[in-house]
Amino acid sequence: MVHRDEIRNLGHALLRLGIGIVLLWFGFSQLKNPASWTRLLPEFTQAFGFAPTSLIYINGIFEVTLAILLITGLLTRLVGFIAGVHILYIAYLLGYGPTAVRDLGLALAAFSVALHGADDYCLDHLAQSTHRVFSNF
Repeated sequence: MVHRDEIRNLGHALLRLGIGIVLLWFGFSQLKNPASWTRLLPEFTQAFGFAPTSLIYINGIFEVTLAILLITGLLTRLVGFIAGVHILYIAYLLGYGPTAVRDLGLALAAFSVALHGADDYCLDHLAQSTHRVFSNF
C-alpha cells in the first residue's frame, strides 16, 4: 500500500520536474532561434550595449541552467527561488494578459518548490542522506 507521505513527496517531485521542463523548453527555444524572441525584450535592455540576440542567448543559457538544476534537484531551494523571481519578472514585463497570468502561476509553483526544498528524488536529498550515513563513522 502506498503511504500518504510518499504520494505527497512524489507530488513535490513532479512539481519540481514540471517547472524544470518548462524552463528547459523555453531556454532551448531561445538558444535555437534567438531572433524570434528579441521582440519580447524590454526597451531598457538596449542601454546594455549588447546585441538583442546576445541577451536572448544569455537568458536561454540561464534558463537551461536553472532547468537542469531543478530537474536533478541540486540547490533546490535556491534555484526554486531564483526561478520564481525570474518568471515573476517576466510576467511583470509582459504586462497583464493571459501569458502574464500563466507566468504568475508558474512563478508561484517555483516558489512552492523553494519553500518545500529537496524531495526524496533530489540529488540534494541523496547528498544529505549520504552525509548522515558517513557522519556516524
